[in-house]
Amino acid sequence: MSFLHLIPVPISIVLIVLYLIARNRQDLKRTAIIQPLTTFVSLVVAALSFFAPGVNSKYTIAILIGMGLCFAADIFNIDMNNPKIFLAGIVAFIFAYLEYAIAYTVFNKGFQPVDWIVGVVFLLVYLFIMRLYWKNLGNFRIPVLIYGIFQPFMVTRAISTLFGGQFSLVSALLLTIGSFMLFAGDVEYGVHRFVKPGKFTIGPICYAGGQLLIALSCAYFFA
Repeated sequence: MSFLHLIPVPISIVLIVLYLIARNRQDLKRTAIIQPLTTFVSLVVAALSFFAPGVNSKYTIAILIGMGLCFAADIFNIDMNNPKIFLAGIVAFIFAYLEYAIAYTVFNKGFQPVDWIVGVVFLLVYLFIMRLYWKNLGNFRIPVLIYGIFQPFMVTRAISTLFGGQFSLVSALLLTIGSFMLFAGDVEYGVHRFVKPGKFTIGPICYAGGQLLIALSCAYFFA
């Protein structure tokens, strides 16, 4: 078993802490560097899984594509208070998270019997969150309603890997926790933007940390 994919992890952890600090200080100059850099390090982690014997290289390539889309979205998504940048970020992340969801489904050999239960739970979560945001969405109602579907869908597809028998337990847990962290980070941002402004507590950690865990899942999914 190769451990090369673990070498960048300490760098990623340091960057995640710096990212949280920069976001809370609203330091856009540092955020513009640190946010894409955290995703880039996760890309490196995923790419290093190619050196692990028996790794499923096709899955790694699929994750690299989705993470590359997230990297592009990070560049758009620095000043999240700018309406044009906010919308560009939404579009970019829709494609990224849809790609993740498709990858999870394809490599899990489709849908599982438990999916409908998980789907109903996350549909209720989606409706609750949209109801929470609704009053203050303004011109963003349609984009947020659309975007709000894709991320919970990605999480349901990640959870499905725990039951499909195609992923190792470690890989399925990493991508499931990572995907849920992406979702949780977005929810915190949405609450701050559309419900009550405040400082980030978990959002940046969940986003960057979630990407890291998804990247690590590549090294433990074997062909």
